[in-house]
Formats: sequence, structure tokens, C-alpha cells
Amino acid sequence: MDEPHESDATVAFPIGTRRSKRQEATMPKKSKSRFGSDLPRGVQPVALSEVLSAARFFACDDILATCVRDKADSCEQGDVFIARITPTGDGHEHVARAVARGAAGIVAERMVPTDGVPLCVVPHAGRAFAQLSQALAGNPSAGMRVIAVTGTSGKTTTAWLTAAVLAEAGLRVGVLSDLGCLGPDDTIPSAGDCSQPDRLAKWLARLQAAGCSHAVVEVSSRMLAAHALAGVRCDTVVVTNLGVAHLDVHGTKRAYQAVKTRAIASLDAAGCLVSGVEERQLDLLVRRLPAGAGCITAGLAQGCDVRATPVEGSLFGRTVLASWGGHVAPLALDTPVVPFVRDSLLAIAVGARYRIPLPTAIRGLESAGSMPGRMERIDRGQDAAIFVDSPTSGHALAATLSSLRRLTRGRLAVLAEEPTIARLGGERFGPLVARHCDACLVAPATVLDDDPGDPDLAAYARIDRLLASLGPEDCLLTLGGLPAEGRGPRPPAGRFPLAMLVDGWLQLANEPALAPNRRAA
Repeated sequence: MDEPHESDATVAFPIGTRRSKRQEATMPKKSKSRFGSDLPRGVQPVALSEVLSAARFFACDDILATCVRDKADSCEQGDVFIARITPTGDGHEHVARAVARGAAGIVAERMVPTDGVPLCVVPHAGRAFAQLSQALAGNPSAGMRVIAVTGTSGKTTTAWLTAAVLAEAGLRVGVLSDLGCLGPDDTIPSAGDCSQPDRLAKWLARLQAAGCSHAVVEVSSRMLAAHALAGVRCDTVVVTNLGVAHLDVHGTKRAYQAVKTRAIASLDAAGCLVSGVEERQLDLLVRRLPAGAGCITAGLAQGCDVRATPVEGSLFGRTVLASWGGHVAPLALDTPVVPFVRDSLLAIAVGARYRIPLPTAIRGLESAGSMPGRMERIDRGQDAAIFVDSPTSGHALAATLSSLRRLTRGRLAVLAEEPTIARLGGERFGPLVARHCDACLVAPATVLDDDPGDPDLAAYARIDRLLASLGPEDCLLTLGGLPAEGRGPRPPAGRFPLAMLVDGWLQLANEPALAPNRRAA
């Protein structure tokens, strides 16, 4: 995707304000418009009153913005500083710093000293930051159909499968997710973070400039808590499920679910909810729908609009009969776990929303295969079924292990490193794995160092024994990433994914010269 262009525009002073000598000296009369460094061509300065309906102004009638910042140390002359309150700090404490660096306006949630710099007070500075970011980016969602994907688990997979369905129908589609950012003409996702409101606006502007008609955006609970979708006009919102996660951020289950439903507020009046939640939770979402919006349900339950009937399943994949609108067709999936079936049905449901025929949607799903690092099978000719997965929560891991347990005739084992266990529940990880698995091997973090200095040979030996013990009916789930070029999140500098260690071992073990009785990879 091409980088957005900058354009020359006049930096306007606050309207209705007599400029002090200080302001005259510090604020340039002309400057390049800046949205970070990526204000798209043709975008004009934005009047805050036109974007922030509940704004109150002090020392001015209005403020024109060409660039908004939420970090005081990033402010330059003429910028508008947004005093966001985040889990890591209160922006109101840094207003003086922003003013000292030349901020031309302050947006805050309360009255604060500004040394004469115009002040705009709003109910929620984070929401204002998102709205202004979208406006300065040219409101790209107005020129595309934006599909927001949220839920406790399955967001990344659903987003990518949805993009595959839309692309198969000939639509120009971009996707923004944890795996990266992919434009309609790209084959490898670009590394990029769209979790912050200004970055999300930038990426949406890029997709619009690339000619996308549809943009699929993965939306986490943290993004919703930060009001990242404020200012984004969503045509479709997908909710994969509603479990419990990230209570360290949201506090309670009720608060977490309330944040998740916030995505629905971004729907157009003519928008559509695509729901994979359980029937007892559906009302929580439906009652938040704007008047005139529709709803499509997807899942394995009988009453779903888009549903599937199992045909056969093994560790090497599943075949189901997918149906909607009276049409039925077989769907072969490379991944064996039940959540992948649900995610596929949600993608079909989005296709149904845009009148994409069922056979077309199925072709898109089958061509997509498995997602990088999401129940991705490692096949080097070994007898056992070996997968690599990067679950985002204990909820997602539990669903995966439950599916694998039902399909595994022999032993089910898990291989994970210590930091992954901490991320997936810490003390709760052990009991969770014990309910489903026959063995669990925990590798120390030092195993992943490129140059450990003093290698933990005992840890390598334990991994070697585990891999060598796997038989034809056994299954190993490796928790981590297996990134190829341009794929998936990168490990910290100086480290490599645990799955790469497994993959390398399998390659060596299954070389024809070393293992003549095994099929070569």
C-alpha cells in the first residue's frame, strides 16, 4: 500500500481569539498539515466544534486542528494536545509540557491551566482523540464498508477468513489484525499496529487510498475501552463470542462484556450485526442495535441463520455441511478444532450480508486454509499430528484443547514456554491443561535465545525426548508463533519462536538419510 501523502495547508489560529505576542511568535502562519506525518492529500484542517458535539470552548470560539497528539513530548508548534486518561497515565498532568512545546490548543476533560492557550473541554478525551483522528484522516470509513470483528476469541481468524470470502467475490478488501495489515494488492501483511485511534485512522486511510471497497478490522476489548472506533462508521459488526478475559484491565465480567458491546454503537442505522454468541447472550447485543439495523446469527445451533452440520472430523481437518437461505454445500477445513468451524460460519454470514453466494464463500474459505500461527499444522513427514497455536486467552486455549481431546486417539501433549504460560493464566494454566492433556512440558524462556551463552541442555533434552516419543495417534500442541517472512507477530529481539525449534527438530528427524523408514517432508 502506498504511504499517504502530505499536503500544504495553512495552520489556523483559534477562531475568535486575539492572539498574544507569545502565540504570534510561536505559532507558524504556514506549515505542512500533519496527521502524525501522514495526513492524506486534500484533507483540510478540522474545526473541533464540527466533530465534538459536546465541546465547550474557553479563551476562543473554536479551534482548528491540523494535527492531534496524545503525548506531550511528541507535540510540535501548532498541534492540538489531547489529554487522554489511559491505564498508564493521565494526560492532564502533561498539559504544561505540551504548551511549552508549542501546542496551539488543548482538549481535556476538566479545566486545567493552559497559560492562555485555547482550551476545549469534552466529556471523554479518549473519544475525542479517536473522532479527531478519523476526521483528520479524511473520514475514510465513509468511503468504504468497514467490518469490525470483536469477541473473546477467534477475532483474528474470523477477520482473515472474512477477508478471504470478500476477496473471492471479487471485492477489493483490506484487513487490519494482530497478524498485520494487508492491502488488496498485497500478498504479505505489513507489520503495523492499528490498536491506537490515530494509527487505526492512518491504516484505514491507506486502505481507502488503495481503492478498497471493504475493510475488515479486528477490534480488541482494549481498543473498545479506548473508544478507538469513535468516528468510524461501521457497516457490519461481527461478535464471535462473549466469554471472560482481560479482567486485569476491565475489572469484572459485566464491565468486560459492556465494553465488547460498545462496538455496536459504531453501526450505521442500516448496518448489520453478525453474531456467533450463545442464544442466551444474544439479547445483550440486539438491544444495543440502532433502529433499522439487522442481525444474522451463525453457529452450530439449530436456530442459527448460518449453520453447519458435522460430516466427519479428524486431526487433519473437518468436513461440514454449511447452510443458509435454503442453500447447502460441503465445506472442507484444514483445521480440526470446533472454533474454526464457528469462525468460518461467521465469515459466510458476512458474505450473506453482502449477497455473496454460498459456493463462492466456500471457495474463499477453502483457499484460505489455516491462519498463520492459528492452529497451523507442522508437517515434516512425521507420524504424529503437530500444531502451533497462539491463543490470546485461556478461554481460547480451553476451546482448542477440548476439540483436540475429542479427536486424539493417543496422547495429547502441550509444549509451552514460561512467558506464554504467564500470559495465558499463570497458576490457572496447569489445571486447564490437566483437564484435557496427558502431558505438558514447560520450556524455560532461555531456550528461545539466539545465543544463550550457557545453554540449558537439560531443557533441550526434555524437548527432544517429548518429540521422539510421539506416535501415529498422538497430538502435540505447541504454543507460540511460527512466522515466515511477513507473517504474524515477531518475537522479541534475540529470540526465536519455540515452534521453530520444533520445526527444525522435525526436519532433521525426517530427513530420508537419517530416517529411511519415514516419509520425507
